Amino acid sequence: MREGGLLSGTLQPSSVTADQMTLRNILLATDFSECSERALSYALGIASRYESRLHLFHCIDPTPYNLVEPDAVQTARDDARRELERLASDLRRGRAKNVEVKVVAEAGDLAVILPRAVKDLDLGLIVVGTHGRTVVDQVSCPVLSVGPSGNRTRIQEFGPENILLAREASSRSQLAESYASSLARKYGSRLTVVDVLENRSGRVVAQVSQLEWCEAERGNTTLDRTQTSSSQLPTEIGTQSDLILQVANQTAADLMVLAVPAAHRFVDRFLSTNLYRVVCDAPCPVLTVHARPERSLDQ
Repeated sequence: MREGGLLSGTLQPSSVTADQMTLRNILLATDFSECSERALSYALGIASRYESRLHLFHCIDPTPYNLVEPDAVQTARDDARRELERLASDLRRGRAKNVEVKVVAEAGDLAVILPRAVKDLDLGLIVVGTHGRTVVDQVSCPVLSVGPSGNRTRIQEFGPENILLAREASSRSQLAESYASSLARKYGSRLTVVDVLENRSGRVVAQVSQLEWCEAERGNTTLDRTQTSSSQLPTEIGTQSDLILQVANQTAADLMVLAVPAAHRFVDRFLSTNLYRVVCDAPCPVLTVHARPERSLDQ
């Protein structure tokens, strides 16, 4: 690994001055729990900002029905669809008056059904009311995980004030940068970028840059980049996850965008120590974006 010093923030002006990214379709994966209800608030807020179609999705696992009558799985699927339709109807009359809401109820292997839904529905974002590690490993599109620590009324209603983009040298992603800067633009948020690595001495070093949202002229909006003082950033605190979580707390982040390597697997906690801990212990919702071959920003 590269040694010593601090990494430079590398968001290019072209990636933060023009917001051409759209999210035509957002999917909320729900199990009708309290966590899913909390995630719904985030999904609705983003769908409203981006004028997206919101799909309410529930998948029935057929395994528990193997020893009962063959029609039991279909009955469970029909029940789930009715529950989704009731929820959609309530949303259309209330919180989602300006959002098109659709329902999707499936039965089968989630690892097969969800990737197919990403393609068939042209999804740009999945929102899930857990840490979402399994979902992140199954799909190609970004996933917003709203864990137990994401219960903040203000961000649900008005959006994030402080967004943190965390990445390392192996996980640079134009798509992650585009999501982070686009969300900052939509919500008028402060965007903090932290680049981290571990040098040969075992010390974690990083560069933190902050980008402030402003309107230079009427109708001409941009993000101005200012660099924080390096003396404010600890450079010897144990692990990459320690550093990212500390910066999240120091900047009062209420949304984190986490760029992860293309081959990274969250389901194996023993091989995913740093990023696994960030997702589990983050003080706010986490948007995970794999560093895969770049997609068009109009998806």
